[in-house]
Parts: sequence; structure tokens; C-alpha cells
Amino acid sequence: MHRSFCSQLKTYFIQTKCCSLGAVSNMSSAQPKGVEMVVEPVSCLHDEPVSIRVHGLNPGQDVTLQASMKDSKGINFLSYAHYRADSSGQVDVSKLESLGGHYKGIFPMGLIGSLVPAPNEYKYTRFFKRDVENPNIVKMTVHKGHLSDEALCSPVVGEPLATLTHLRHYMSPGVQRIPVRFGKVRGCLFLPPGNGPFPGVIDMFGSAGGLLEYRSAQLASRGFASLALAFFAYDDLPKHLEEFNIAYFEEAVEFLLKQEKVFGDGVGVIGTSKGGDLALSMAAFIPSVHACIVINCCNTPSVKGLRVRDCFYTPLNHVFRNVRVSDEGVVFGKEIAQDPRLHPESIIPIEKSQSAFLFLVGSDDQNVKSEFFAQLSYQRLRDHSYPKHYEVSSYPGAGHLIEPPYSPHTPISFHNSYALPLIWGGTSKHHTLAQVQAWSKVLDFLRVHLAKGESISKHKCALKSHL
Repeated sequence: MHRSFCSQLKTYFIQTKCCSLGAVSNMSSAQPKGVEMVVEPVSCLHDEPVSIRVHGLNPGQDVTLQASMKDSKGINFLSYAHYRADSSGQVDVSKLESLGGHYKGIFPMGLIGSLVPAPNEYKYTRFFKRDVENPNIVKMTVHKGHLSDEALCSPVVGEPLATLTHLRHYMSPGVQRIPVRFGKVRGCLFLPPGNGPFPGVIDMFGSAGGLLEYRSAQLASRGFASLALAFFAYDDLPKHLEEFNIAYFEEAVEFLLKQEKVFGDGVGVIGTSKGGDLALSMAAFIPSVHACIVINCCNTPSVKGLRVRDCFYTPLNHVFRNVRVSDEGVVFGKEIAQDPRLHPESIIPIEKSQSAFLFLVGSDDQNVKSEFFAQLSYQRLRDHSYPKHYEVSSYPGAGHLIEPPYSPHTPISFHNSYALPLIWGGTSKHHTLAQVQAWSKVLDFLRVHLAKGESISKHKCALKSHL
């Protein structure tokens, strides 16, 4: 992995003749001399910000900055913003306001955070990264004038003033990716570089099923042994489930604690949406779960029920009259679930846990009443005088899909299980900021409640030296 990472850097440095600190654009002979686009650093982890600048323009010159990036299926995502050069002929996106395009105002990472499907792609496509061993390749260009979507995609748009390529990695040098088939457990284990041992985390996503690895890859890059856990619609797991069984998740914890590079007698869990209520269930019923992070989820089993030995926790009934569908067929499902207080027998008894809790919620979540459910959980723990740490962290303007930093914001996307596009909510600027703040909260929470601080701090220093 380290050799591949370095060879990519070397090739890119040769192609762009860039300095050791940043990427400098190519310029063809047809372009005005002296115009260059600079991104620093040239290559980085996906959760890291970059600086983006353009030099050599005329003072006050109008330009359009564009970014493009393809997902694992080759679907193209684009973003653009309009800028006006300052008195020295420069555009620094961290200082100048965007005057139009996909965002307005000062938004330093806007070109990456606001990427959306290109006009010729299905507009309700969510960006997924499946091949996490390969970086995302972001192509950036500078064009004369303030151009529209149509003009930028036109074959007669003309040569850009400057171009460059920027690499964003999910795995730092030395991270290991290990496919997992342990008993009934299916997933993928990511181990940080070095001998360890490291704190262990189990990572789960939502009701679409399958296996998503990008958060675990990034957790490993930050010093955690992370198991990306599938629970249906992957490998030989059932394509559809009638119920979930806590025994499967107990087996996943057993696997992770058996790893030589995982220390301690406990693990953390992190889950989004359906993965969130599964994480709460693991914390409630598996004593070796010591840290639980949930992102925009219910406080009861959602979609399907949960079997815990002789007990069965039923999912909340759906109130379909509360669902709205737009003229374009987009589903607004935030109000679909019943109030869990009407069915207290369905509520996950998190007060029985041995875990610390962190509830992350987007205040503009349009898929789940996540803030309401998080407050109910918080109140339940307080009413039981819960002795361990618990907190709710809410992010204004953030939607349902709070992911690691600089994942493109997805306000609406097609959901395979429902065969319809669902609205997730959020605005690109607020959602991007929320992802940065929430990720920092996640890493700090896991370090405090799982990690031996010395081990993690040494890893962080080593990571900086690699990149």
C-alpha cells in the first residue's frame, strides 16, 4: 500500500511539475501565460481540508472554478463556483466569496463538499466509494467568465485557463484491508499501520444493506482497528431479513476482540440510521461494548425487529398517511414512524448498558426524527441515573447522511430497498461543516472511552510524517 501511494505521488509530481508542498496546474500554449491553479497538499487523506488558489489572473477578472470526481461505478460528479479575482489577480477560495454556482459565500471546501451528479447522470445518485484502496481523483479547472452548467458541459466551452488533478485517500500508507468470514460474520477489517495493539470499533450503515468500507478505512487511518460489518445483502448473508438477531453481533464482537492487534476487553460501535439502532442494541445487550456512537437513528428497532434470545423487540409501526411524495416522486418519510412512547415495549433498554453514548443528529434530517429520538434516549438515561458518559450533539442545517469529512453532501438519493428517491435533508455548506465537527467528536470520543492515549498519539505523529 505504501509503495502504491508513493508511486501515485511520484507520477503526479512528474506530470504536473509541482513543488513538494502542493499541486500546480498544467498550462497549454493556447492559455494565457502565468495562470496557474494550486492545491495544497497535492495528495491527502479524505478527511483533510486543502487550500485552493489561482494565480496570474487580471485584477477583477471573472472566472469559474470547476471540480469533477467519479465514483466507483464511473458516475461523474461535478461542482462549480463563480469567483472574481482580487486586486492582485488572485483567487483564494478561503478568503473570497463565491458569487454563484453550486454555492455562494466563503466556503473553502465547497468545490468538494457540493459535488453533485453531472447533468447527464441520474440526479438522485449518492456518491459511494467501494474501492477504498484507490484514492478519489478530483480534476479541477479554471475557466474564463461566469459559466453555467450547460456551458461547462458544452463541447465548445473552450480550453480552460488552468487544470490540475488532486488525490484524496481513504487509507493512509500501511493500513491493512482484510476481508472477514468468521462463523456467520461477514465484513472487512481495517488495521492501522504498526504493531499495535489498537482500540477496536465495529462500523455499520443503514437499511440499504451490503457493505460500506470507507468509514472503517478512515478510522484505521486515524489509529483504530475497525470492522466494517455487513448484516444483510452481502456475500452469503440473506438478501432480505425478517428479523435481526443479537447473536450475530455478539459474534462480530467476539471476532474483533480475538485479534492480536486489538487491545482491551471492550470495543466501540458506530452506526448510521438502521446501523444506529443496531449499535444501541449492541450496547444494551453486549457488555463488552464500551463506547457507542449513533448517527440519526431511532431508539427502537427500525424496519425489522430484534431478537435477543427469548425476547423480541418489535419495530415501530409505519403511519403511511404521514408520508408525502412530491410531483417528482421524492419521498418525505420523516414522520412515518409512530411515537415510541406509545409502545414502550419496543424501546431499546440502553440503561442496561456498560457503554458511554454519543448521539449525533442533523437538525435538518428529513428522513428520521433523529433529534426527537436522541432526546428521548438522553432523557431515559437521565431518568435511570445512568452512571456513564452520555451526550447529544446536534448540528444545524445538517441532514440525515452525516459521513466523514468532505464526503459530497447528498440531499436526495434513490434507495434500493424502497425503489424510490428519499429526501435526506441538509444544505451543502452547513452539512459539510457538520461532518467536520462530528468526525472530530467521533475520534475524540473513541480515544477517551477506548484508547490508551499514548498509543493513539504516537500513531498520529507517525501519520503526519507519512503524508
